[in-house]
Amino acid sequence: MDDKGEIISSCDVDENLALQIWSKGTAPRVVVFNKGQNKKKFTRPSWFENLDRTLSIKGKKRFSTVDYNLADLLPTMQRILSEYSVYTPFKPNLWKFAVTLERVLHAPAVVSNENEMSLLPEEKRARLWVADLTGENKGEGEFRPFFPLSETEAATLSGAGLSFTGGQFAVEDLFKTGAIRKLNGANITRWYRTVRIMAAAMLLGFSYCEEDGSEFTDELWRAVNFEKPLSFKINDSGLKGLGRKFVGYVRHMDMLDHISVRASFDSDKELLEDGFTRKRRLEFPALTLGRGDTSVTFFERDGIMALGCKPRVKLSSGGGGGLYYASPPQKSTGKQELIYTFPAELYERALVLDSFGGPADDYFTIVQFTSAKVFEAWCDSITPYISYFAGI
Repeated sequence: MDDKGEIISSCDVDENLALQIWSKGTAPRVVVFNKGQNKKKFTRPSWFENLDRTLSIKGKKRFSTVDYNLADLLPTMQRILSEYSVYTPFKPNLWKFAVTLERVLHAPAVVSNENEMSLLPEEKRARLWVADLTGENKGEGEFRPFFPLSETEAATLSGAGLSFTGGQFAVEDLFKTGAIRKLNGANITRWYRTVRIMAAAMLLGFSYCEEDGSEFTDELWRAVNFEKPLSFKINDSGLKGLGRKFVGYVRHMDMLDHISVRASFDSDKELLEDGFTRKRRLEFPALTLGRGDTSVTFFERDGIMALGCKPRVKLSSGGGGGLYYASPPQKSTGKQELIYTFPAELYERALVLDSFGGPADDYFTIVQFTSAKVFEAWCDSITPYISYFAGI
């Protein structure tokens, strides 16, 4: 670690440990300062996301250790991150980046062919808006929301004027209609708050929804420091799928309370013992439901659907055999599988919603469902660290 930076904030935990924030104008690092050993270890804030984790440092006596639950260190982390936000340009950079990020997340998928509209490719289904140019008049069309509208949102968008002419279908044109501003006002939690959490987490060096986004975060800081906005798209590889998870979360937000997730030693056995009937199985490649290939088995019982998610290769390091864990996180090395349960009618509704008028796609909807729950859990883990100063 380059020692030319400076300690922005420091807070003693006890006689053995202090936590500090170090920066040299880029993404901050958390300094774990062992006071008894007079040694420092630098890490990114992402290491502190899992509050069930334990921090162990060497004690003053030989071969002794002192353990701390991260949940107990949360107040200290809140304090040093809050001070960092005050004594650095973080807040203006957060405002600028949140504006950029909002435009990236709302960039519409442009569709000019009726055949494509009836069978949208996955890249375009993973968007919140479709710029529909399939009409008879060339260059004219309409911005169509690819997410369900609440009654309040529908009412506030009724006069937004989402039609466009003259080929003005870029994201800047969408913002000029005032639709995004109206959505922010109609449901601040769904729209404004979620984008602010993402922006703050990315700039501070938290994970990108359980993925390491440190390289992209460093690019962001180089961009804001030289006041040259970084140009990126929702599907850029540097985002590690974070943009798509956001879309799934926003699109299915009203369903998430009805989706439960738990870890399992053997999902097939557990669900069969619970009276579920096995229906069918799908295979998902790596980086869709987890870091490795995943087998998903469909089960049903009395109007309830269950998905048993089983990694094809169990990792010796644990962490769910490469699966992305959802709320609540479960890091037991023994429980390698996940079970999702939800009303069957909810799943049928999601299939229709995700198709945008085309054929249903189990693969896409399952990824949307599961990634939405992962995103929800990630937001819940980040929010306690940033709610004091991120304007949410």
